[in-house]
Amino acid sequence: MRISFINIAYACIGVLLGFSACSQTGEDGYETTSSGLKIKYLSEGEGTEPDSGDFILMYMKYLKDDSLLFPPEGMTDPIPVQFVSDTANLVFEAFGMLKKGDSTHFQVSAEELFVKTFQAQIPPGIEAEAPITFQIGVEDVMSPEDFQAYQMEQMRKQQEDMMAQQTEQLSADSLIINDYLAENSIDAQTTDSGLRYVITEEGSGVQPSVGDSVFVHYRGKFLDGTEFDASYDRGDPLGFALGQSQLIQGWHEGIALLNKGAKATLYVPSSLAYGPQSTGPIAPNSVLIFDVELVDVKQ
Repeated sequence: MRISFINIAYACIGVLLGFSACSQTGEDGYETTSSGLKIKYLSEGEGTEPDSGDFILMYMKYLKDDSLLFPPEGMTDPIPVQFVSDTANLVFEAFGMLKKGDSTHFQVSAEELFVKTFQAQIPPGIEAEAPITFQIGVEDVMSPEDFQAYQMEQMRKQQEDMMAQQTEQLSADSLIINDYLAENSIDAQTTDSGLRYVITEEGSGVQPSVGDSVFVHYRGKFLDGTEFDASYDRGDPLGFALGQSQLIQGWHEGIALLNKGAKATLYVPSSLAYGPQSTGPIAPNSVLIFDVELVDVKQ
């Protein structure tokens, strides 16, 4: 396969390009190149056609008759495709004719697309000569250097969006924890990250540092008091390397506040727990309560 699909995400572009998701354009208006490629332009953009190695940022879908083969539902981002000149392949030929702002339809056979381009088997129920219609909207044509800068900018935006979502969720979680503490007359301390904790029994041993092996008994609950896990029931404390394992951040931060023998209750906002993920009985964005006991520390 000579074309690189990077971060593949297809977009439904019916509104953008002015056609419906289930339309079949047919042969009228198509131009046929000497190689047999059928192509027509809904609108023409500007700029130059891609050189080998350039990236085409495009919205793309393709259909057989009225059946949408790609994209899967929910894929909405443009697809970056690295163009490699290949005059023997009709899909590559079509991509090589695209410019920024182009809106095009082109047709190739199922064999041309799946066997020659994707080097894959033709899906069941599709004949080798069946026409596959591509509908393309080109957002940009970029050099490798420009595409690298584009990727970095997209990563920066994603990180900013993630941080904004986490900040918003932490604010919501803090209000929930505040209400819970007030309703239950609990005076808890707060860390900079938003973790709330109450030391219910002071220990007398060493306080652990990052990298130490700690052994913790715990009982995990939801705010309504429902218990979802407890090492006490198993009779075996959980051992892990402080600050170095894949446990939730709230645990690493909370256990580091204790010394050997101490007991505490941790009120963990979802951003310091499992966040938007669902884990077993724990729903996305759940605030959790842990009664913990630092049984042992091995440095």
